[in-house]
Amino acid sequence: MRISWVQKSTTIDYPWKLACIVFTLWCNFRCPFCHNPETVLPEQMQLISNDLIPEEAIFNFLQARVWKLDWVSICGWEPTLQPDLYDFAKRVKDMWFAVKVDTNGRDAVLIKKMVKDGVLDYVAVDLKHTKQQYDTAVWIQPSSEFFQSYEELKEFLLNEVVDYEYRTTIVKWMHTLQDIEEMANYIKWARHYYLQNYVWWNTLKPDFWGEPFDDDELETMSRVISRYVLHSGIRR
Repeated sequence: MRISWVQKSTTIDYPWKLACIVFTLWCNFRCPFCHNPETVLPEQMQLISNDLIPEEAIFNFLQARVWKLDWVSICGWEPTLQPDLYDFAKRVKDMWFAVKVDTNGRDAVLIKKMVKDGVLDYVAVDLKHTKQQYDTAVWIQPSSEFFQSYEELKEFLLNEVVDYEYRTTIVKWMHTLQDIEEMANYIKWARHYYLQNYVWWNTLKPDFWGEPFDDDELETMSRVISRYVLHSGIRR
């Protein structure tokens, strides 16, 4: 696993539970509002290649916190690009931690296998935009194979084999209320759907001029998506 950094503790992902977050390197998308270009762009990844964290350092850290941490969250920028993700997650699971993976949906086969084998306890899936406008949010044109994988993973998760959530980083001018409703309808009956308000900071596209939504706009969006999913919320 190519690990860029670790957040040693957080309670944001799981209220009343303590988790750590393991961040991998590399992504198949180029979202202009991404806050970590150094872990996405090849020319910037080279600059930190000598500072990657060895796997054994991660496991030594976890071993020292077996009775302190509850969850280990494996985030991207797209963990399924790591060829040894399964083995890494299983080793974490064998240490009796609950395991979560964040993904953009590019490898449904791998995620399904990890769930069926009991390696994953929670799956978080990014929903970037409506299908017709996905390239606006990810800055490339996704392949038909990507959308096929995304659809396969959605059908799998909606059967509630494992706990999961969908989430969308929303940006003013990039997303409209109509877009938000269309996305919520696409994942209709999903267990959890969260909107994450855009925050400007160190964006992959230096001149990205997106803006966050105000509280009233967020409240309106929350009411709209609550009509389609079982639980919805706003993350600021």
